[in-house]
Amino acid sequence: MRLLLLLMLLLSGRAFAIDDCVAGERRVDLNNGASTENYTGFVRCFDRDTGEETRSMSYSRGKLHGREKRKWPGGASMEQEYRDGKRHGEYRKYEGGQLVEVSHYVDDRELGEALRFSKSGKLIRKIDRREPDATSTWQDFDEAGRLTEAGCGLQVSWPAGLKDCRWKGPSPLVFFHPNGQKSAVIELRDGLRHGLTTTFDREGVKDGEERYVKGLREGLFVDLQDGKPRRSANYAAGEKSGDEIEYFADGSRKKVTTWRAREAAKVIEYFQNGAKKFEQVRDGDQLIESRFNDDGQLEDRAQFRGRERAGPHERFFPDGGTVLRESYAEGRLQGRRQTYFGDGRPEEDSTWERGHVTARKRWDSDGGLVEDEAFYEDGSRKKKQP
Repeated sequence: MRLLLLLMLLLSGRAFAIDDCVAGERRVDLNNGASTENYTGFVRCFDRDTGEETRSMSYSRGKLHGREKRKWPGGASMEQEYRDGKRHGEYRKYEGGQLVEVSHYVDDRELGEALRFSKSGKLIRKIDRREPDATSTWQDFDEAGRLTEAGCGLQVSWPAGLKDCRWKGPSPLVFFHPNGQKSAVIELRDGLRHGLTTTFDREGVKDGEERYVKGLREGLFVDLQDGKPRRSANYAAGEKSGDEIEYFADGSRKKVTTWRAREAAKVIEYFQNGAKKFEQVRDGDQLIESRFNDDGQLEDRAQFRGRERAGPHERFFPDGGTVLRESYAEGRLQGRRQTYFGDGRPEEDSTWERGHVTARKRWDSDGGLVEDEAFYEDGSRKKKQP
């Protein structure tokens, strides 16, 4: 096994390079701070096998101070400025000799302008890092220099013109798809979205329209596909208000959500034939959910409080007759539970206490009584008196 491992290592070549570093004529170990303690001058590192210089840096009184240069096999390299042991000043990264990234540091924190370039040397991202982070800005560009996205904040980001992201630039703000087609045309006022914003797909076909007031959505929003609405919603001061509608591809309603005070007060889903499929009605923390078949006939209705069942629950036959009638409290069966045969005759009549059955009667389909029992809390039957 050891022989096989050694053979694999020899055939695969060096997994990593080993560097030897010198400070003047003296060898140093960069993993041991004592070897450069109080040193002032240059340190250079060389690949032990090839002799090529892999790293150079400047020290002042034992701390990195000045420019550090590093390079790795494959053509990647970097340059970083230091002051008193901290990154301070310009940072540059190269791949294959091509500059791909430029950034700046202040006291070991990345601040100020940062640029990223494509392999062809085109600027593809521009960042202005500031404190607090929300005041930072970023812009993305395609190879032709067209703006594709922009916004504020790097940790928590907002698109340009929304909320507090005031955008410095002319109105309208225009974004582009990679193929050169416009992706969005955004009207601005005082750096915030104000008026109409129109979006387009990669073929240049309009696929959305929304309106803003002072950076907040206001009025009707419409999302289009092949010229037909696939979603629409009303907004007031940036919040959904009234009906939000999702559509099937043929334009018929798929789902309608009614919003009030940031809550989905009512949700209705539809079959594609137009029949109601599901309904949820909210009143505070109480929910009533109903399910229907594709003829619109009610199949099931239940009440919830929060995430737990609370209140009556009913199921129905296709003709409207009752299959089940029961009640819950805090997610557990409580009170009377009844089930029925298709002709309306009783199948079961039981009583429940905190999820445990206390009494139960059952009948067969001919109406004959097949069970009449009372139960203890552990589920065992109470013995009947002789």
